[in-house]
Amino acid sequence: MINKLPLIMFFTLFFMATATSSEAALYTDDTCTTTPGHFETEFSVDYYKDIEDEYDPETEEYTKIIFKMTELSIYTSYGLTANWDVGVTCPYQFLNDSNNGEVNGFSDIFLESKYRFWNESKFLPSFALYFDLKTDSANDEKFLGTGKKDYTLNSILTKNIGNNAFDLNLGYIFVGDQADDIFFYSFDFSRDLTDKIGICSELYGETNFKGDFDENIFCLALSLIYQINKIISFESGIGIGISKASPDYQFSNSLTLSF
Repeated sequence: MINKLPLIMFFTLFFMATATSSEAALYTDDTCTTTPGHFETEFSVDYYKDIEDEYDPETEEYTKIIFKMTELSIYTSYGLTANWDVGVTCPYQFLNDSNNGEVNGFSDIFLESKYRFWNESKFLPSFALYFDLKTDSANDEKFLGTGKKDYTLNSILTKNIGNNAFDLNLGYIFVGDQADDIFFYSFDFSRDLTDKIGICSELYGETNFKGDFDENIFCLALSLIYQINKIISFESGIGIGISKASPDYQFSNSLTLSF
């Protein structure tokens, strides 16, 4: 039987990367932090689908297993200083699994923080560290959570050149309960098309240093951001799995309020 817990954990990580980024990026974070003394709230709707062929050694036949998830989530951050913010993410999931049927409920809550150590200079990119704690608040028996606490540390570099921005993430997930830890990496390139519209393309991958390319996650994504005004922005994007271990695709939409 296919174990969907790694997929759920992977999807949640994707959401976290999106929630903390001010660009139209699904998987990649940047070094921006919330304005000190202000809040930023993001409402997101994400849809994921993955189809796998499960082999039954008794019948020597393959069965198509379909996993679908819709996630509604709220992310709120507060700027403590000019380069430091803290935040919390509360996701609610609707799961539809060929093996386990349909279920819905709150997923694991995330507590997070980002600190920018230095700003961008003429030649050097800005640098920040992001840290989060994934709690074990959800019901893991219903596959709404993993049943253990995880810790993520992500190093972030951002460089702007004209209307173009480049972000590099190198991070590590310390998976609870002595499971295999995960190294993840991502890179994005974004460009302002107008004063209000921007586009972003990115690569994302993760590995526990086992198996070949198809046994590790590798995805491509394209997304768009529309800055409605100084307070409200809208983002929409699609992610596509390249390796066999990756989910087939993800659609994401979010509305961000800065106040």
